[in-house]
Amino acid sequence: MPIYEYRCRECGHHFSHLFRSIQAAEEAGMPPCPACGDTQVKRLISPAALHLGRSSAPPEEGEATSEDTKQVFGRKELEEALKERGY
Repeated sequence: MPIYEYRCRECGHHFSHLFRSIQAAEEAGMPPCPACGDTQVKRLISPAALHLGRSSAPPEEGEATSEDTKQVFGRKELEEALKERGY
């Protein structure tokens, strides 16, 4: 069941919509904005959800720890990167 995120072009409201299947999403088209009812919405690129697990084994000598290499790329960073590229 895909959940797509949208932003209304009229009022700027950001919302999510759950579809029963990808085929249902394709057939239904864009959902109306729940805030203003306008049908001019844009589907957004959503960041993937990541689970950064931690190994129970100690790091080998000279090996980077998860604290050294851990980087979380959230919605704010994604939106900034997309704006820089003109999206």
